[in-house]
Amino acid sequence: MPKKFTPSERKKALQKETENDSSSSSSWEERDKIIKKKQQRKEEQNKKREMQLARKAETKKLLEEETDLLKAGKMSSQKFTRAQIRTTLGPVTKSVKPIPSLQENVNRAKGEEMAARSVDEAISVLKDKEAKDKHPEKRRKTAFANFEKRRIKEVRNENPELKLSQVREMVFKEWQKSPENPMNQV
Repeated sequence: MPKKFTPSERKKALQKETENDSSSSSSWEERDKIIKKKQQRKEEQNKKREMQLARKAETKKLLEEETDLLKAGKMSSQKFTRAQIRTTLGPVTKSVKPIPSLQENVNRAKGEEMAARSVDEAISVLKDKEAKDKHPEKRRKTAFANFEKRRIKEVRNENPELKLSQVREMVFKEWQKSPENPMNQV
């Protein structure tokens, strides 16, 4: 069974423990890097909090001063026009940059001028121009299917002894060189 202490003995024991703790605390200093970093982060956070609180207090103080001035009537809440500001500041001079010589717009100087006075004329003029196919790869499959359908019959009539796969190979080789191939038109 543990020994029971009187209150005076307890105080003496606590004093001895605190003395021992203070003398041995230097030997028990944390040497762990992780713990030191944690402590540094805490200190930085505390500094940031203090800075924020100081800023808040400063802005609050400024706001109170401004409201006091407004209440006292020392500060005017009158708005100023630009003309009033110009008169108080004086005339403002702007530096004028010289305008460089203008050059002809190359986009419009193509040499070929088209004139249309109505919508119908404009459409006909625009249709007369050859429109380049911007995306021939999109029409390649259907164009090849039509070409293949027509040419398989012709090649079969010329060479009836060939297999269908051989005929298709011949037709595909022709297709690659054909002007009907949209990829050759680019």
